[in-house]
Amino acid sequence: MDDTLASSLSALGTTAFRWSALLFVLLNGGAALVIWLSRSRTLVNRLTPKLLLADVLLLGSGIGVPIVSQALAAVVRTVSVSSASHVDIKAK
Repeated sequence: MDDTLASSLSALGTTAFRWSALLFVLLNGGAALVIWLSRSRTLVNRLTPKLLLADVLLLGSGIGVPIVSQALAAVVRTVSVSSASHVDIKAK
């Protein structure tokens, strides 16, 4: 059970990173294409703050979620090993 939870947390981190990276590339590629096709300076000025906010959120989720999920998985593994060894000591 604990191993399943730890591997699920690890998978969650990997999935969050992949989706964030994909959305980051698609969002910035789409914005670059729109700006290149329109060649409008006012469009650049309007899109830049929104694009920057979206990039920061995607980078935060793409880096933060995997770090937190790996830390939680490590805690689950440590607690499960600790409780398993504690049970073994009592059994002897």
